[in-house]
Amino acid sequence: MEKFIVILNSIDWLFAAVILIGGRYWGSKYFTISKNASHNFLLFATVFGLIWLSIKFYMYGNFKTEVANLFITYLFTTSFYELLAQRLFEWVENTFKKK
Repeated sequence: MEKFIVILNSIDWLFAAVILIGGRYWGSKYFTISKNASHNFLLFATVFGLIWLSIKFYMYGNFKTEVANLFITYLFTTSFYELLAQRLFEWVENTFKKK
């Protein structure tokens, strides 16, 4: 249980939220490399992660712990999107969609 708490504390929740929401709406609109929405989401998450990492590098310089935390966040967010969030977004969109 202790290791699980350490992993949860390592996740950058702002980064995760931006990847989830941005990847679902902005990323699926502008990062279309495939007809598969999951591939487009992964492309957005990867590009955004590299940009985020570059910004952190230029702001803080030596950031070895940041790389590990962002990698854990990236893995968590992309897996969470595939397993649960994609269906949740679809349910919310269908529920509140204008008829």
